[in-house]
Amino acid sequence: METADDDEDPKLGQASASLLSALESALPKLLWRRPKTGGDHGPVIVGFFINEARYLELILTAIERTVTSPVDSETSWQEHYVLLLWLSHLLLTPFDLKSISDAQPTEAGVKGLALPSDLPPIATRCLQIGLHYLPVATKAQDAAAAMLVRLVIRPDMQRLQTGDSLVEKALHLVKSHDEEAHTSIYERLGPLRCLAGIASSVDLARLIPDIYRACEKLAADAQSSIASNAVPKKLTVKILRNIAILYLRSGAAEGPLLTLFENEGVLENVIDFLLRSLGDRDTPLRYAAAKALSLIIQELDPAMGHEVIQAILDSFKDDLPRRSTTLDFRNADPLKWHGLTLALAHVLFKRTASPEQLPDIINALVAALQFEQRTSTGSSLGTNVRDAANFGIWSFSRRYTTDELLAVRTEEILYASGQTSAIQTVAIQLILSACLDPAGNIRRGSSAALQELIGRHPNQVFEGISLVQIVEYQAVGLRRRAMVTVSSKAAELHQMYWTALVDGIIGWRGIGSPDVLSREVAAAGLAKLSGLSGPTQSGKVTSKLMDCIRDIAAGDTEKLHGSILALALIVAEGGMESSRALWGVVDRLPEWLGNFSPRVLRSALPSAAVGLVASLCIHELADADVTNIPFNNVELLTERTLSRQEDFILQSIPSLARALVPLKRRAGKPLGCIGAQELCKRVAADSAKSTLGGAGRAIALGSLTPLYSDGLKGEKAATAVGILASVVTAMSVDWRVIGVRALQLALESGTANEADPSLVEIIAGAVHRGLNDYTIDERGDVGSLVRLQAIACANDLLRDFGRDDGDEALLVLRADVARLSLEKLERVRIQAAQCRKRFMPFSVHITDLASVSGYEYFWNAMEPLRLPAEDSLLNAAVLEGCISCAGVGAESLLQASRAALVETLAGIGGPCLQTHMSTFAALLKRMLTENSNTHAALEVLAFLLDMHIPQRLVETDFKWRNLLSTVQKSHHKSNDLPRILAAVHVYRGLADVPALRNEVLKKLINMLGSNPYPRIRAAVAEVLSVTTGAEALKGRNWMAAAAQNKEAVLVLQREYVLP
Repeated sequence: METADDDEDPKLGQASASLLSALESALPKLLWRRPKTGGDHGPVIVGFFINEARYLELILTAIERTVTSPVDSETSWQEHYVLLLWLSHLLLTPFDLKSISDAQPTEAGVKGLALPSDLPPIATRCLQIGLHYLPVATKAQDAAAAMLVRLVIRPDMQRLQTGDSLVEKALHLVKSHDEEAHTSIYERLGPLRCLAGIASSVDLARLIPDIYRACEKLAADAQSSIASNAVPKKLTVKILRNIAILYLRSGAAEGPLLTLFENEGVLENVIDFLLRSLGDRDTPLRYAAAKALSLIIQELDPAMGHEVIQAILDSFKDDLPRRSTTLDFRNADPLKWHGLTLALAHVLFKRTASPEQLPDIINALVAALQFEQRTSTGSSLGTNVRDAANFGIWSFSRRYTTDELLAVRTEEILYASGQTSAIQTVAIQLILSACLDPAGNIRRGSSAALQELIGRHPNQVFEGISLVQIVEYQAVGLRRRAMVTVSSKAAELHQMYWTALVDGIIGWRGIGSPDVLSREVAAAGLAKLSGLSGPTQSGKVTSKLMDCIRDIAAGDTEKLHGSILALALIVAEGGMESSRALWGVVDRLPEWLGNFSPRVLRSALPSAAVGLVASLCIHELADADVTNIPFNNVELLTERTLSRQEDFILQSIPSLARALVPLKRRAGKPLGCIGAQELCKRVAADSAKSTLGGAGRAIALGSLTPLYSDGLKGEKAATAVGILASVVTAMSVDWRVIGVRALQLALESGTANEADPSLVEIIAGAVHRGLNDYTIDERGDVGSLVRLQAIACANDLLRDFGRDDGDEALLVLRADVARLSLEKLERVRIQAAQCRKRFMPFSVHITDLASVSGYEYFWNAMEPLRLPAEDSLLNAAVLEGCISCAGVGAESLLQASRAALVETLAGIGGPCLQTHMSTFAALLKRMLTENSNTHAALEVLAFLLDMHIPQRLVETDFKWRNLLSTVQKSHHKSNDLPRILAAVHVYRGLADVPALRNEVLKKLINMLGSNPYPRIRAAVAEVLSVTTGAEALKGRNWMAAAAQNKEAVLVLQREYVLP
C-alpha cells in the first residue's frame, strides 16, 4: 500500500521537497530579524542552535552545498551567515575532529596553506569553507572569521599547529600591496578579523609577535588603501588592543613573545597609537580607540593608569582657558575633542580614574558640554562632543560616590560661580544644556544625566526632585518648550538657576544661535525670565543685554538681531521702569542696518529693530516727558523701513506706525513719512510700477487709516481707502495682494461704529475684485494669492459689518465666498469654506483638506441649489463654483463634485431646474464675453447632458437655441483644442433635443468637412456615428486630410442637412 501511495502521489514528494527548501531559506532570515537590540546579532542567534556534535557533519555539508551552488542561486547571505555561526558553535565540541567524521573533502588541501598530513578531513573542509567566505562583502565574513578562529584554537588543532599556517596566510594577504591583484578592501578585512580573534587567544601567544609587527607597519603606512577605510583601521585598533591586554595579563611570557614585550615597548606604542587615533577623521575609529584605551587602563596598575588619564586631560587643556571661564573653541579640533571626551567617558564608566583627578575631569566634561564650532556654511561641528560629554557626566554620576564628588573643591572648578559643591555646579550645567542646546538628542541626554546625578546623590542639588520633574526627558524634546516653558519653571526654583539660564540664553545657545527661529525662541525665553521677579530683575537682564550689544561687532548681525529682539520683547511686556538708556541703541540702528545687505535681511535684524522702536514708543506714551526721544533717527529708520517689501519687515510695520503717530502728536512733531498725504502720494506712485518696492508704505497707510480721522470716516480716511482700493487693480499681482492686505489692516484698526458706510462699500468692492482675481502667468495661478488675501479680508469685513443683511455689497461678498468654497484649488477652497461656515448657514465640520474634498462636503456646499427659497445671486455663485470644481481638475475632485452635482440637480423639480439651467446658460455667455473658464463650463454642460439632466426640460419653454448659439460661439475660430473637443461633446447631448437636432447635425457635418485639426474631425465623426449611425462614416480614416473624405461629407449633407 505504501508503495502504491508513493506511485500515486509523485507530486507530494516534490511539494514536500520544495516546502523544505523554502523553509531552509526562510529560517535564517527569520533568525536574523529576531534580535531587536543593536550590536552583534551573533550571540542572540546562537542561542537558538543545537550544540550536539552529531549535527556538525550535517551543517558542514549544508554549507558546502551553498559553496558549490550556481552564481545565480537564490540562497541569501543570511543563510550563509547563520550556517557559519552554527558551525562555529558546533566546533566547541570536546571530541577530536578526527573522531567525528572521515568524509574526505572534494578538493585535496587548501590553496596557500601548508597543512600537516595528518590533519583531519573535517578540519580541511572547515578551512576551505572559511577561506571561501572570508573575502565576501556580507556578514558571512564575520561568521567565517569567527569559525576559523574557533577552529585553530581547539586543542587538537593547536597540536597540529594549524593556526601557524592560517596566520601566515592572513599576514600575507594583509601585507600585500594595493597594486597586487586585489579587487576590493574586503580581501583584507577578512584576514584582519581572523588576526583580531587570534590575538586575543593566550593559547596562540607564539603567533603574537608576527601579528603585532604587521599591524604596527600597517598602522604607520599612510599610503595603504586601509588608511582610507574606517573598518580595517578599527580592526587594527582591536588587534593592538588585544595584544596590549594580553601583555598585561600574561605573567610568564617566554620565547619570541617575551622578546617582543621586553625590547619593542609594545604597551607604550599601543597607547601612543590609540591616543593619536582619538583625533582620527573616522568616527568608528574614534569610538574603537576610546573603548580600547579604557580597557587597557582597566588592566594597568593604578599609577600608570593615572598617567594615561592625565595624558588625556592634558590634551583637553591645550584648548581650555587657563584662568578665565570664557571658552573659545575657534582653534580647537572637534574630532580630537570628540575622541578625548569619549575616552574620558569610558574611563569613568569603568571607574578607573582616581578621585584626585575628578576636578580636571569635571572641568573637561563641562567644557565639552559647551563645545560648539560652526563651518562656513553654518552647520554645527560640536554635537557629537556634547553627546559624549553627557555620557561622561552620566558615567561619573553613576560610578562615584557622593563623598568622592563632595571632596572636589569648587575653587578647582572653572565654572563654579558661587555654588557650594561640584555636584551643584554640574547640575546647573546640565540644566543649561537640557533647556538651551540646539540639538534635541543633546537636550534629552542632559536631562537623563541630570536625573542620574540627582538620583544617585540625593539632597545635594537644590530642589533636586522638582528639577527632575520639570527638566524631564519628554518636556525638553521641543526646543521652544524647553527654552521658554521649562527654563522659566526651573528658574523659579532658585536665583542661581535664574542667573545661569539668563547668562546661558545670552550666549551662543540662545540669542547667538545661527538661525532666526532659534533666536526668536531665545528672545521669548529671555523676556519670560526677565518678568519672573519684577522690574529689578528685568533691569539686570536689560543691563546684560546692553553690555552684550556694546561688545558685539557691527558685522555680527545675527547676534544683534537676537539681542535687539530680546530687548523689544522685554519692553513690550512692561518689564522696565525707564527706557531712556535704550534710545541709545536706536541711535545706532541705522548704522547697523546699512543698506539692507543680504546678510542683514537673512538675519531678520530689520524686523527686530522696528519691533524695538515700536515697543519703546508704546512705553513712552505712558511717560509725560517725550522730549528726549531721538525723533530724527526714528524718522530715518521709519522711512528706510517703509521702502522695503520683505514680508517679515511688513509684518512689523503696523505696530510701529500705530505707536509712532500718537507719540509724534503728543510731542508736537510733524508726521513726516507716515503722514496721510505723503503716504497716499507715494503709494499711488509705487503701485503703478511693476516691482514691489515701497510696499511698506501701503501697509503703513492701511494700519494708520483709522487713526487719521478717528475711525473709517472723514476726508483723510476716504482718500486713503480710495488709494488702497485702486492698488487692488494694479498691474502687478504682488501689489494687488499688498492692497488687499492693507485694507484688512484698515478694518482691524477701526470699529463698526466708527466707519462710514460709503467707505465700507468701497472696501467691499475692492475685496470683491480680489475674490475674482484669476490672473495666470508663467508662475501659474498667481491670482490665487490675491484671492486668499481677499478671503482673509472678507472675514474681517463680514465680522464687523455683516449684521446688515440688506447691504448689497456684503451680499455680493457672501456669494463670492460661497463660490470660492467650491473652488478647484484646495488651499483657496478650505479658507473659503471656513469663512462660509462662520458667516453663512453651512453644516460642515472642516478640519483639513480631506474634509473639503469629499462627496459629503460638496453635497452640503451645493445646498442652496436644493432650497425652495430663490436667491439668484447665491445660486449663480454656487453654480459658478460647480463649474470650477466639476469642470477640469484632479480625477478624485471631479468624481466627488460631479456626483454631488448630479444628485442635487436630479432631486429638484422642473421649474427649479429650468431656473438653474437658465442661470448656467447666462454664466456660459458671460464667460464667453470675458474669455474666462469657458472650457470648464463646456465640460460641466457635456457631463450634465450625458447624465440626461437638461433633457428633462425638452417639453418646457427653456431657451435651447440661445444655449446652442452660445456653445457655437465658444469655439468659433478657436485654436483651443480641449475647448473644441468639449463643445463637440456638448453637441452629442444637444442632438437628443428634437428642436435642435437638425442644427446640431448641420454644425457637426460642417466641422467634419472644414475643421483643420484631424483630432477634432475624428471626434466629430465619432459623435455623428453615435447620433445618426450613418453608413457613410464607417470604414474611413477621419484623421486623414479633409479632401480625402469629401465625398462622404457630401453624402452626409444630402442625407441629414435639410435644404
